[in-house]
Amino acid sequence: MDVARHEERPWGEIKSGYTHFKNGDVVMAKITPCFENGESDVMNGLTGGFGAGTTEPHVFRQTGEGVLPEFVILYLKTRGFITRGIPRITGSAGQKRVPSNYFARSPFALPPLAEQRRIVAKVEQLMALVDALETQLAASRATAQNLLTSLVAELTTS
Repeated sequence: MDVARHEERPWGEIKSGYTHFKNGDVVMAKITPCFENGESDVMNGLTGGFGAGTTEPHVFRQTGEGVLPEFVILYLKTRGFITRGIPRITGSAGQKRVPSNYFARSPFALPPLAEQRRIVAKVEQLMALVDALETQLAASRATAQNLLTSLVAELTTS
């Protein structure tokens, strides 16, 4: 996924006080409630290939071949990963964060790269189907509402 929104700024303005990342890095929200909501993404489309942002994500950078960032995202968004992470959150109310070692110490089943690609493709295919079904459902609800409105109008004018 491409970065939703960004602006170019001189390096001197962002070299400290910000979290740094590059294209291909996986970022995961560490603060509540963003962590519980599964907010994580792969950074792509960054100007110059590098970026900096809020201090609130953990950044996971691939150090070798064999790990597809999009596969890691699927894992980070699973209910199990999030549920197991919630008890590890520390801090005061409104400023609670999941520690970086939670991801580093979590068991992670890593299939071969070809299987990771197949899984990511299948999930993307299924999510496209879900999106299409949601669109159809919204259209059906709108049609039903229009029909109901017309029927009520016809009954009240008779």
